[in-house]
Amino acid sequence: MAEPREYLVHHIQDALATDPRARELGVDVQVMGDRLVLTGTAATPAQRAAIAEVVEELAGGYEVVNEMAVLSADEDGSVEELS
Repeated sequence: MAEPREYLVHHIQDALATDPRARELGVDVQVMGDRLVLTGTAATPAQRAAIAEVVEELAGGYEVVNEMAVLSADEDGSVEELS
């Protein structure tokens, strides 16, 4: 028997907040059919990948679609403007 969608989303968001690989509270997780769609913003490409990895471990047969954006900052911490 599959988990109710609300429980699955809550479980994933809780794991993202506590897993040392992700440590992210601002990920929006939506169940769309047989897919889990992730949106929000990650600080780095590595964090974005780690968030997807954590979700895939909990997905339980759902396809994970990572649509998260990555903040683009150069080495001195200023944000790069894309045109």
